[in-house]
Parts: sequence; structure tokens; C-alpha cells
Amino acid sequence: MTNYYYLVPSLPSIKSESDSYMSVEDFLAMCRGKITKKDYATLEKVALSDEVVETNSFVKAYTRFRSCVEKELAYQRSLALGLDSDEYRNDGAKNNYISSVVKKAVNELSPLEGEKLILSLYFSFLDRNVRTGHSYDVTFLISYVLKLQLLSRRSSFETQKGKAEFSRLFNTLKKEIFQ
Repeated sequence: MTNYYYLVPSLPSIKSESDSYMSVEDFLAMCRGKITKKDYATLEKVALSDEVVETNSFVKAYTRFRSCVEKELAYQRSLALGLDSDEYRNDGAKNNYISSVVKKAVNELSPLEGEKLILSLYFSFLDRNVRTGHSYDVTFLISYVLKLQLLSRRSSFETQKGKAEFSRLFNTLKKEIFQ
């Protein structure tokens, strides 16, 4: 018997602005032995590989959503950079909400704020598609691990580290040019 009804309520709540969260590895360790082997294998595959889990409809829907966002990002960035927009045109499935959020993110003055908008878009998709009927099953756990991955990505964007790296690169470039 699986313990979804005990496991899920024990998980800390996370939002796109969360600063405190567990690692993906800790989450997997928490789930090991508490859910079916099949569900754990699916969860582990989602968490640790780039391979699409073809047997899970939620993962397939999320993959399609990510693809839409990525295509729109490429198109909007090409427009912002003045590149040939025909080459980058998003001829795939379109969604006006995705287009508007991506356009706003690309036009943000701060790349960090733009990235946060995109991460919020992913969080929104995960929240919307797990609410009904998936509170105590593998779909909820998959959504949770995807959110942990998004938070981990967001935490890698630290302003001070970014400024330090930019300064280092700029100084190296200056030395190469003026020597």
C-alpha cells in the first residue's frame, strides 16, 4: 500500500518566490519506499534525466507547454535583437497568454526579472494542472519535483555573483585588448 495520503501533507508548501526548499535528491529520498516502485521510477526519471516520460500524460503536457514557451522565447528574442524573425517564427501551437508573458519577460530591463517571469509561468502551469483530482498521486509528486528544479534554477541567479563574474570577464577582456 502506498502512503500518498501521509507523504503529500508532510511536504512543505512551495511557491515561485520560495527561498527555502529541499533539494531534489532529498525529495527523492523522502519518496523512496513510500510510493509504488513504478511511480518512483517515473518520478526519478523526471527528476534526474532529460528524457520525456511517454507513459505519463502530465509529463507529456508539461513538455508540450515548455516547448511552446521555448519557441516563443526564441521568436521574441529574435525580434528584440532585430534578427530575421521569419527564421525564428513560432509556427507551432500558440497561446496568447504565453506570448504576452514571454514578450514582457524579453522586454524586461533586468534579465533576472525576465527569468523570474518565465519561471512563474511554469509554476502557474504546474499549479493549474494539478489542482483537480491530483492531490494524492504521482502527478502531484511530479509537479512538486519540477517546482524544486525551477527553484534550484532561480537560486542560481544571484546578483552579486553575476556582477562579480561580469567584472572578471570584462577585466580579462580589457587586459587582452590593451596589452
